[in-house]
Amino acid sequence: MLASGTLDISDRDVLIELERHAEDTKVWLMDRRHLEYFVAVAELGSFTRAAQSLSIAQPSLSHAIGWLERDLGSRLFERHGRGVRLTPAGEALLEPARRSLRSFQVARGAVRAVSEGGFGHLTLITNTLWAVDPLARLIGGFRQQHPGVRLSVADPARRSDVLDAVRLGGAEIGLLDGRPPQGILASRWLAEQELVAVLPAATGPTPAALSIEDLDAIGLVCTPAGTALRAIVDDLLETMGLPSEVTVETAHLASVVPLVLAGAGAAVLPTGLAAEAAAKGSRVVPLAPAARSEVHLVWRDGRLSPLARRFVDFCASGDDAGSEVAADGRSV
Repeated sequence: MLASGTLDISDRDVLIELERHAEDTKVWLMDRRHLEYFVAVAELGSFTRAAQSLSIAQPSLSHAIGWLERDLGSRLFERHGRGVRLTPAGEALLEPARRSLRSFQVARGAVRAVSEGGFGHLTLITNTLWAVDPLARLIGGFRQQHPGVRLSVADPARRSDVLDAVRLGGAEIGLLDGRPPQGILASRWLAEQELVAVLPAATGPTPAALSIEDLDAIGLVCTPAGTALRAIVDDLLETMGLPSEVTVETAHLASVVPLVLAGAGAAVLPTGLAAEAAAKGSRVVPLAPAARSEVHLVWRDGRLSPLARRFVDFCASGDDAGSEVAADGRSV
């Protein structure tokens, strides 16, 4: 600025830019705060009382309402005695403003609820073996505590699909048996499932226990190579020096028990699925030597959403919960 008080060229350029900026920002002038101020003045009928209610200075409130009126191109209030009343334009704005503020409150509540684990959508992936037990009861308990949560459970074709889905973000949490992965994935021991022999309905005395050799002689019914159940059966066979072959191979896990009941052979199942088989008439016999499978939760280390973290913590809250293992193998 020149000494005489006139503007030089650079000063004019700044003012022009400020005016242009003010014009450009008109699209966002009517924000939540302006609507709150407007509704408060409308409901209290006074700038003074509204300023006191909002805990702001009255000049700031008047300035904000002035901006709102310029943004809308209409006067919203007119003087009335010691207070103010709405103009027709103000009357038209009042109810939409109230609806907008309610929408802001709903939006804030939804975000807060997701952060607290109360609402939201959680994606999981596991094979049917562990979806039946332990996942079904865990989801049931979690939903009782958080009825606003939605969950999706994907069924992978192979164990490796669980790891791929969690690594690539297709699911936040996976359940799988066997040794938990490390690298970029963290894990928590979840449960230990006893493996048992499932036989056709009784046609003679039921043995106290059966070995994998006994089941191999009867003929094993199982799912294809690469599936979780087949990996369990192959491991049992290989431990005893037997070839990893089955008599009846079905891609449908749900058909294993019906095939056993139909006399097609015997099966090895975790206790959760075996209980359903027993209810349908199958004989369930312990394996000798005893065999178990450990189930773990897995997730991308450091990438859990608040809702997923809440689910992991819920799963860990049981008396049989194990320790969490970070991607570098540390117990945490």
